[in-house]
Amino acid sequence: MDANRDDKIRARAYQLWEEEGRPEGRAELHWYTARESLAVEESQESTYLPIETGTGAEPIEALENTGEFPTLTDQGEQQIPHHLERGEKPLTPPANN
Repeated sequence: MDANRDDKIRARAYQLWEEEGRPEGRAELHWYTARESLAVEESQESTYLPIETGTGAEPIEALENTGEFPTLTDQGEQQIPHHLERGEKPLTPPANN
């Protein structure tokens, strides 16, 4: 680990220690928490970088064509029910008495 990073972790751990009222015996926890929070902040900055073209991202055509593919609700709408294929008469609901 480089000295500059250690200094940042040390400063953050000290800040955490002071914010908690300077408790005894928690230096390791403050160091770990400081190290993790700095790692999250550093990684978060990289998420703001622009996406390079040609990285294998889906082309815009895939998004434009999404409505052209059948969905589960489209399946079977044009099919004839099996009992009618066999020549049986259509089902009628029971009469309410």
